[in-house]
Amino acid sequence: MEVQIYANYCDFETRHLPQILLEPLELLSKELSNDYGGIMEHLWIEFQLNDDHGPFAFRFQKKVGGKTPNPLTGIAPGVFNNVGHYSVLPEIAELVYIPKESVVDYALQKLYRSTSVLVDKKKRLGGFDAESFRVDFLASCKKHDYDMDSYIGWD
Repeated sequence: MEVQIYANYCDFETRHLPQILLEPLELLSKELSNDYGGIMEHLWIEFQLNDDHGPFAFRFQKKVGGKTPNPLTGIAPGVFNNVGHYSVLPEIAELVYIPKESVVDYALQKLYRSTSVLVDKKKRLGGFDAESFRVDFLASCKKHDYDMDSYIGWD
């Protein structure tokens, strides 16, 4: 399964954050791109940096196709894949005041917490091993010394 975790869309208040998050999210995406069983071939998770709209609930789409090469999706032209996608919307007012050195930890904590939706949907995903995915998520974060224990701003 190919995983893409990204933070592309921002607003004036959060315009400095995509650059801070780019490398850690790319690294995490690469390390989580493994075989977890099931029928999902791609998982896209968007960390929203604006609150123009609410978060997108998890949705699973079969036979999503690519028309042109797109590095964000990883789907080649003419190929059809099963895709899971959702977004995570942090508290923007809180996020913009977090010290720059804590932004990545905050984002990864929110993203990890959001992966519980995959546990809830695993039957629909043909036996996707969501628990192993979550274990690997935490292991990758800890391997790179991200703080997954402080729970900044949990609601």
